[in-house]
Amino acid sequence: MRKKSIFLIIIMLLVCLTSCNLTFTDPEAPLSTVVTDDTTYEKIETNLTKVVEDVKNACVGVYVEYNQAITKEKTASIGSGVIYKMIDKDTKDIATENTKEALCYVITNEHVVNVNGGSNPKYKIYIGNDVYFKADSVGSDSKNDLAVLTFNCDLSKYDLKSVSIDDTEQSLATQGNYCVAIGCPLSLDNFNYVSIGHIAKVNLSDIMHTASINPGNSGGALFSVSGKLLGINYMKNTMIEEEGDLVPIEGMGHAIPIWKVKQVVLDIETNNTIIERPTLGIEVVTINVSLNEEDRDKLPNTVADNVDFIQGVVINSVSEDGNAANAISNDISEKGLKKDDVIYEVNEKIINRNQDIADELNLMLKGEKMTLVIYRKVNNVWQELNFTITLQ
Repeated sequence: MRKKSIFLIIIMLLVCLTSCNLTFTDPEAPLSTVVTDDTTYEKIETNLTKVVEDVKNACVGVYVEYNQAITKEKTASIGSGVIYKMIDKDTKDIATENTKEALCYVITNEHVVNVNGGSNPKYKIYIGNDVYFKADSVGSDSKNDLAVLTFNCDLSKYDLKSVSIDDTEQSLATQGNYCVAIGCPLSLDNFNYVSIGHIAKVNLSDIMHTASINPGNSGGALFSVSGKLLGINYMKNTMIEEEGDLVPIEGMGHAIPIWKVKQVVLDIETNNTIIERPTLGIEVVTINVSLNEEDRDKLPNTVADNVDFIQGVVINSVSEDGNAANAISNDISEKGLKKDDVIYEVNEKIINRNQDIADELNLMLKGEKMTLVIYRKVNNVWQELNFTITLQ
C-alpha cells in the first residue's frame, strides 16, 4: 500500500511539472539545446551570430592624432564609428563591391574627433588587419555629439559594407529588447569587440542599455538583433555620488537614438561644416520639481479649462542680447520674454522639464523660427501669450 501511494505521488508530480511547461534535458547537454517554449538558445545564438556577421564590416575604428591643448605635444586617441553610406566617385551612385574608388561616410562622436580641445587633428579609419585609411572631416555637431568623416577605399580589394540610418519604426529602440554594441574598447587591438545587452530605457533623445561599453566604444554602433542600427554609443555611467561618496555603477550605457542621428547627419552633410546650434539666452527652472514652495505660490494654479498647471518651466533670467530677448508676439506690443514668464509649449510640444527645450534647440539651425506659448502675469492676471523667435 505504501509503495502504491509513493507511485501515485510520483505520477502526480510528473503531471504537475508537465503542466507548468518545464522541459527536461540531459544535464550534460550543451546549453544551446535547452528548450524554452518554442525558441531554443541555439536559434538565438545563431541569429546573433548572423547579425554580427552581416554588420561587422560596416564597423570601423577611428584613430585621431592631435596636438595637446596645453603642452602642444603630439598624442593620439581612438574611438569607434560605423559606415552609413558608400558612393562611387565616378558614377556618383551607390557603390558596389566592385567599385574601385568609393567615398565612404562614417558616423562617430564629436568628442572622438575633437579631443579635449586638441589642435591640428589628423584622422585615420581602421578596418582591421593593420589596414588604415586617411580620413577627412565633413563636419561635426558638439551639441548632439556627432561627427561625420569620409575616406576613399577600393571596394574590390576590401570587404566593407554600409548600414542604413533608417529611422522608421523598425529601427527605433524598444525597452526590453536585445541589443548589440560593436566597437573598439580600450584599444584597436579590440577591433570589432561585440557585447550583448538589453534596451533598459528609451527617452526622447537617449537610449539607455546594458551592453558593455568602455572608452574607445564612443562613436560605435548599437544594433538590434535584426541588424538595424538603433543608435550611436556615446557614454556610460561609472559613478554616482551618494552622501559625499562615489558609488560605482555597472551596466548603464547610453546611445544617441537613430532618429536624431539621421537628422544631425543630414544637417552636417548639407552644411559641410561644424554645426553651431542656437541658444535662447535664458536660465530656467522646472515647475514643481526644482522650485521651493514659496516660488510655486507665485505661479498660476490653472490654465485653460481648469487643468492643473504642472507643466512648463519658469524663466529666472534673460540675456539682453539673446534670442529670447528678441522674441516677437502678436498678442502684445512688448518684445521679448521676461523673468518669471512660464514657458508652456515650444514648437507645439508641451514642456515638462528644462531638457525638453534643449532637445528642440539642438535640432534647429540659425535662421529657423521657433514658436512658444508662455504664461505671463499682466495686471495680476495670468495671460497666455504666443511668441515667435527667429533664431540667430
